[in-house]
Amino acid sequence: MPSKNVTGPLFGFLALIFGFAAVVSLLFGAKPVFWIFLLFCLTALIIFARLRFTEFVNFFISRQVRYGANVALSIVGVIGIAVFVNAIVAQRFDKRTDLTRDRLYSLSEPTQKILKSLNIEIHITTFMSERVSAADRQRTIELLELYQRETDFLTISHANPYIDIQLVEKYNIRRDGTVIFETQGRQEKVTILEEQKFTSAILKLVRKQTKKIYFTVEHEEHSLDNFNTGYSEVKAELENQNYAAAPLSLRAQPAVPTDCEVLVIAGPKNAFTSDEIGLVSRYLAQNGKLLLLLDPSVTSAEDVNKGLVQLMKRWGIAIGNDLVVDRVSFVFELGPTAPFSSFEPHDITRSAMQVSIPFPVTRSVTPLEDRKTTLSVKSLAKTINPTGVSWAETQRETDETFNTDTYNAGLDMAGPISIAVAAEEKNEPPQLDTGSQDSDTATETAESPTRIVVFGDSDFATNLFFRSASRDLFLATINWLTLEEDLIAIRPIDLRQQALRQMTVQDIRFVQITSVFLIPLIVFIAGLVVWWQRREGGSA
Repeated sequence: MPSKNVTGPLFGFLALIFGFAAVVSLLFGAKPVFWIFLLFCLTALIIFARLRFTEFVNFFISRQVRYGANVALSIVGVIGIAVFVNAIVAQRFDKRTDLTRDRLYSLSEPTQKILKSLNIEIHITTFMSERVSAADRQRTIELLELYQRETDFLTISHANPYIDIQLVEKYNIRRDGTVIFETQGRQEKVTILEEQKFTSAILKLVRKQTKKIYFTVEHEEHSLDNFNTGYSEVKAELENQNYAAAPLSLRAQPAVPTDCEVLVIAGPKNAFTSDEIGLVSRYLAQNGKLLLLLDPSVTSAEDVNKGLVQLMKRWGIAIGNDLVVDRVSFVFELGPTAPFSSFEPHDITRSAMQVSIPFPVTRSVTPLEDRKTTLSVKSLAKTINPTGVSWAETQRETDETFNTDTYNAGLDMAGPISIAVAAEEKNEPPQLDTGSQDSDTATETAESPTRIVVFGDSDFATNLFFRSASRDLFLATINWLTLEEDLIAIRPIDLRQQALRQMTVQDIRFVQITSVFLIPLIVFIAGLVVWWQRREGGSA
């Protein structure tokens, strides 16, 4: 039968092993295993104390324990002093240094200047749930904290759009990952989580300028006050973004008003007169901004909006007298003539690249190859499917309605079909004497280009279809036309260049086992061997 001199140390050794296994299990999140090892550890420790009671008591009153206690108290004291210094002194002299190559944890110099000159209170509310990627959430929170460090006029709160329902309704949140900037009853909504958008939103609030968006009337356009098939939600959303939406009759005006930031022509069913088209043409020639939404003529081969179609040709945009069809990707309730779209890269479509928006009853809108060299014309949206599945139908029945049953090669336009286009012309200032007033005016004119956006459908922005994706697209279009897509140019940081190789599951497990289990076990065994050798040497 083994003596107490052998059995006691054995249970002491088992207590250490079980205690270490319990700590490892807790670190790996295996709580049931942790409690089992902890029970074994306590049991072995009690048996050890019972068998070697005298040595166990002497250990706690020995000189080594007193020395160890003094060292522990010293360490606790140093930690306490460090905490005190950090809490009391460091907060008064809060300085940070960003040593990363691309300044990942610093704001750009333009942003810092804007924040330091801020003199109004701005409250920022983020709406991000767990569905937003952890990297985006962390980056957004860290970025906004950097904003807050630069000024005392910013306050930040965080909300979950699936929990804080009252705030979601208050701010009319439609997308997870939205940030609201608010001051004095005015607000800006940002859905792209980056410094450039955040600083632009602050600039809009600081500027306190309300830009006017005029919607033409008297041609049976969509009304701003109609709650069924009208644009009442468009009006409300524009007002939320600090724009003023107002009707405009070109028949009673000698010219488009000078305070018109964007002229919107939304689905006219009656023809514009030549005088009205002349007013629009002169407005564009003076660096105007036009949003044109023209529906196809589905009941007559005669296009009532042919005057506007001809005007757009001068700006490098071809609007077809046709009907776009997609036999696969369409709104089920409306049929193949309500196709879904995919988006082309552009400042307008940045927030819509990953979604599809239906365009109920649309016509083709394409860039013209034969256009002025100063014009930049790009397609914004196209049908999803290729030729034979999607096309622009040009053939009509005897009653002048479209025949959308089959694709006719050589007659119909082959898919995918462009259904939205953005055009821009940057004007070169005339050569004038430097320093003259005319020279300054010419420079301002050159900095404000003519911009046009044309959609082959106006129904996507009506109350019936004005959902989160179409809302973002419409507002992004207005922001681009008013030159407010980015009020400040800040180079985005490409985090992909800083990314290391993605660790596999096996890599992660190996690192965990090595750092948490293997290395401490080797140190423990080495200590045990040294202790045993010294014990044997002492016995000898």
